[in-house]
Parts: sequence; structure tokens; C-alpha cells
Amino acid sequence: MGKDDECCLLLSDPPKGFEMYKSMIVGPNTCKLAHSLWENPVIREDWIKDFWDNATTKKGDVVIKSKVQGKEVSVSEQDVREVLLFADEADDPVEYPKEKVMEVLVKMSYEGACPPPTIKKLLHPYWRFLAHIYLVCISGNKSGLDKLTLKQTSGVLSVVEGWKYNYSKSVFDDIMANVKTINEKYWYKFPRFVQLILEKKYPKLPITVKTYGVKMMNHLVFTMLNQRSRDNVVTKYQTKRKLEMFRAFAEI
Repeated sequence: MGKDDECCLLLSDPPKGFEMYKSMIVGPNTCKLAHSLWENPVIREDWIKDFWDNATTKKGDVVIKSKVQGKEVSVSEQDVREVLLFADEADDPVEYPKEKVMEVLVKMSYEGACPPPTIKKLLHPYWRFLAHIYLVCISGNKSGLDKLTLKQTSGVLSVVEGWKYNYSKSVFDDIMANVKTINEKYWYKFPRFVQLILEKKYPKLPITVKTYGVKMMNHLVFTMLNQRSRDNVVTKYQTKRKLEMFRAFAEI
């Protein structure tokens, strides 16, 4: 069902030995994604199941229609924008040119070829952590978390560089794609985001008892950054470029 595959970000100061990641806490907590990263609502399993099981959309639609607890509901890109507070605009881009993206990736010590895809493990561990946060907390990925599409890479770099980016459309497009899937065993994606939208738009929906939790990405996640790459892994980061931290992620 995929109900446990979404995270919210609840990070405080990094533990001893990981002081360089202090700015990696400041960056996400002060960017446009902050609200969507923090929010950790009580997720009502019946609401999420109802939404996905009844969700429908046709070619050309800009609204997803569904039924939750017997009540007709709908979700649009604007709903995502108003609830998750991305502070973006409808005409903001969702993808930047490969050349523009690669220029920033080089500054981020990336050792791979020009995307797509961006290979996460070829980023310096510092920036790899940010890419991981984005994939797990914001993107529609629930597997294959080792690569980023050009759209996802553009989203990450927009956080770093302060570029305009339509996060609302990116999330809504992923929700729409899940509705259109041919595979009947689709994931119940974005339980946090769907829950928040339903609560905001339909405050009179019946409160159901059965709930499930969301993983919290806390300071313990730093321990995985201390794990060395296995010797039998062919593609791995080799520290060819000096780490550069900039803008909101500048060294503190």
C-alpha cells in the first residue's frame, strides 16, 4: 500500500561529528518547502483509501475528483499551492535546461554526467542528504530513490539557488499520474499532503478512528552518512571536487 513510505522532516542540530551539516538544517527549514517538510498531521487511513480508490480524472482535466466518506471531494493544483504554502506561481517552471542544471551540480561537487538522470550517490554526502530529503518528502517516488529526474533535480537546485519553481504543479502532476496509472496496485501516495488538503477544504468530513503514522526524519538519519560505500559498488563518489556550500546552505 505504500502507507509508510512518506517522511516528514523534524531535524534539529546534527549530532557530534556532523557539525558541517548544521547549514543543511538551516537551509530546508528556511526555504519554500519548509511548511510541507514539517507538517505531520494525524493521517486517517479511511480518508486516504477512499480518496485513492475513488479518484478519477479524464484527459485534459485539471481537477481530480473523488469521494471520501460518502462526500464528493476534489483536488487541484491551486489546492496544493494554498495548503502546502510553497509560495510559487502557476506560471513558474517545473524544469530547467540541462546545461543550467549541470552548472550548479558542478558547484555541488557532482561527479556524474549531465542529467537526466542525476545519480544521487555521485553527489557529495552533504548535498546527497538534501537530494534524499527531497525525494522522500516531496517527490512522488516511493522506490528508486537513487536517481533524480531532470524535473526533480530542478526542484532541488531551486531550493539551493532560490530559483522560481512550481512545486505545487510538480506535486499535483505526481498525484494526477498516480490516478491515471494502469496498474491497479497503485500506491496510496502523498498521505500527508492528501490529508492536509482534505482537512483544509472539507472540515466537516467524518472523523474516523483508524490512523497510521509517517516516518520522521530526525537526527538519527545522520548515522547513515557515516557508512562507507561498499568495495563492490562500481559507481561511487570519489571526492574529486572540493565541497562548496553556498547561499542558504553556506557554512555556519
